[in-house]
Amino acid sequence: MLPVSPSGMVAMAPFPTLPPVVRHPWEATWWVEVMQRLGKEFPSPYSSEAVWKSFFIRCSTVPGIILGLGFLLTMFVLCSGCCCRRDRVRRRRAPWCCPSFSLGLLSVVLVLAGALIYWETGSKALNTAQIELQNALDNITEAAAQGSKMKGVGSEMLKNLDGIPSTCPAIIKSRVKKEVEKISSQVKTFTGVVDSFDDLVQPLPQKVKGVKDHADGMAELTAAGLLAPLALVLLSCLIVILAVCCSCTGQCGGCCLRSLGPLLMAPTVLVITLAAAVQLEIGVVTSSFCEDVDSNALAFIGKYVGYESEEYQLSRYYITGQGDNPLLMDLSNASQQLALANQSITSYGSEVEALCSWRGLEELKKGTAQAQAALEFGNLLLSPQNVYPYYDHAVRQDLCQTTMIGLFWLVLFQVIVGLLLLPMLVCVGSGYLEARRGWYQTQQEAVELRGERARYGGPAPQL
Repeated sequence: MLPVSPSGMVAMAPFPTLPPVVRHPWEATWWVEVMQRLGKEFPSPYSSEAVWKSFFIRCSTVPGIILGLGFLLTMFVLCSGCCCRRDRVRRRRAPWCCPSFSLGLLSVVLVLAGALIYWETGSKALNTAQIELQNALDNITEAAAQGSKMKGVGSEMLKNLDGIPSTCPAIIKSRVKKEVEKISSQVKTFTGVVDSFDDLVQPLPQKVKGVKDHADGMAELTAAGLLAPLALVLLSCLIVILAVCCSCTGQCGGCCLRSLGPLLMAPTVLVITLAAAVQLEIGVVTSSFCEDVDSNALAFIGKYVGYESEEYQLSRYYITGQGDNPLLMDLSNASQQLALANQSITSYGSEVEALCSWRGLEELKKGTAQAQAALEFGNLLLSPQNVYPYYDHAVRQDLCQTTMIGLFWLVLFQVIVGLLLLPMLVCVGSGYLEARRGWYQTQQEAVELRGERARYGGPAPQL
C-alpha cells in the first residue's frame, strides 16, 4: 500500500533506490573501467576546441595502434601468396592438413563465440533500452491523457454549477449564488492549474517519441555495423577451410586463395581493423561520458534546452532527485484546489439541492471523484519510483555498462580473429596447398617415371 499525503495525493520518496543488477560472469563491469582508463575526463559542453581535440586524441591512442597493426597485416595478407609459398620439393608423404583445419576451426568457433557474447550483452542491452523508451513513451502519453481528462471534468463541473442559480426560487437565489460562486471559483482555480499541467505535459510524448524513433534507427544500424565485420571474417575462414579440405591436388585451392587474397581476405582484414578501431573509439568516449553520466547528461541538456527550461528542471529532478518537478507541483496544487471544492460541495451541495430544483449533485460528486482519481493516477505515473527506473535501466545500466561490456568483447574477438588468426590461417592454408601441389606433382612424376622404366624393363622407382 502506497502512503497517502494529507492532500489526498500518493506520497512518493524523492529518489528511489533500485536493487543491484545480477550479471553473468562474462558481464564483468571491470571492462568498463578498462575503457575509462583508455580515455580521460569527459569535457564539459562549454569546453574549448583545444580541450575537445586533446580528449579525442587521448581516446584514439589504442584505436590508432590497432589501425597501424591492421594496415600492416592487410599488406601481409596481400603478399601471402608470395611470402608463404614454398619451393616444391620431392616429398615421400603427403602434407598434413590438420594445422590448417584446426586453426580454421578455432577461428570459426571464436567468431561464433564473439557474436554470441555480443548478442547476450550489447544487443540485448539495446533491445532493453528500446523497451524502456517505449514504456516511458506509454507512461508520458497516459499522463497527458489524464491531463486532458481532468480538463474535461473541470469544464463539465463548471457547466453544472453555472446552471444552479436559475433553478432556485428568487427569495434564496442571492444566497445560493454566493455559495455557488465560491465553489465555481475553486473549480476554476483547479481548472487553471490543470491547464498549466496540460500545457507542459502535452508536448512531452512527441519529444519522447522522437528520441525513441532515433534510438530505434541507431540500434538497427549499430547491430548491422557491429556484426557485419564478423560475418566477413567467418566467410573468409570457411573459404580457407573448404580450400584446404576439398583440394586434392592443391592447385585449385591454392589458385582460389591467391585470387581471393586481394579480393576478400585483405579487404576483410582492413574492414575488421577499421571496425575494431572505430568501435573501441566509441566505447572509450562513451565510457568517459558514463564515468559521471548524471552530471554530463545534465550539462548537455542544460546547454541545448536552457538551464531555466522546464525540460531541464524535469531532467534534474528525475536524474538526481534535486530541485522541483513542475508537473508534480501542478498536480499537487490541483489536488489542493479540488479538495477545497469537494469540501464546499459536501458542505453546501445537499442544502442547495433541497432548496432548488437542481439534481446535479450526484454528477458533481462523480466529477470530483473522477478528477481525484486522475490526479492520483497522474501523480503515480510521474513519480520518481515510476520514471527513474527507465533512466536507470536505459542509460546507467544498458548504455553505460552492458552495452560497453558487449562492445569491448566484440572488439577483443575481432582483434583476435580478424587481425591475428585470419592472416595466420591464410598463410598456413596457402603453405599447405602449395606443399600439397608439390607433393601431387612429385607423385605424378614418379608414376610417369615408373611407367617409362617398366616399359623399358628397368626397376620401378620407390615412392
